[in-house]
Amino acid sequence: MPSESFKEFQQNLTDVKRLVSLHNNLSRPNGTGTRGKRGLGHLTRGGIVLLCAAWERYVESVLEEGAAFLARKHTLATLPASAKKLVQDFVNGGKSTFTAATLPANLEAAMIEAVRFKTVGPPGGVGGLNTPKHKQLKPLFDTMLCVPDVGTQWSNGTTPIDDFVSARGEVAHRGGQAKYVHFAVLTKAVVLVSGYVIETDNYLSDHLRTLVTPNRRPWNRQTP
Repeated sequence: MPSESFKEFQQNLTDVKRLVSLHNNLSRPNGTGTRGKRGLGHLTRGGIVLLCAAWERYVESVLEEGAAFLARKHTLATLPASAKKLVQDFVNGGKSTFTAATLPANLEAAMIEAVRFKTVGPPGGVGGLNTPKHKQLKPLFDTMLCVPDVGTQWSNGTTPIDDFVSARGEVAHRGGQAKYVHFAVLTKAVVLVSGYVIETDNYLSDHLRTLVTPNRRPWNRQTP
């Protein structure tokens, strides 16, 4: 089985695929023709926004899932150095519901709190991961999961996913005034983002396995 984060991504992808299907049905009501496609730009723009939200949610979720796995397999003393510093700084900074004294007995819960603070932001506050580009993701994967540069594990490199997130930003900020998103751009983006998710999931399955003793995968690899 893949990670729970990947399974959630697949569920979130359902809404994007429904928009794709709806666009097909409306642009070809009789099974042929291409009339009125530009009048359906709200569907393709909406698909880009939902797809990027699914990517962002996957990243937030897999960071949490991976960090929780490490916490379950380690004590505070044996936790990898960067993850240990993350959770100790979070607790000592007074942001956690736990204290330095209660941290060792509540390591997993404290790690989840620390990760959520970095990715989602403080409860009722602002911050967190709002632009899931490589520049923003690199330090998060490094600090939380001891991955020096997650971008080196992506076969397409970092530019395509960064460009995709930028396209989402234009739609999010300009709405209906944003550049028209062609249907083919959306369908290719679904394949592109899904590929990044699979590669990230598989890499973390391999990587996290090496950080625990005895070696054990947090989830299984999957076939692209």
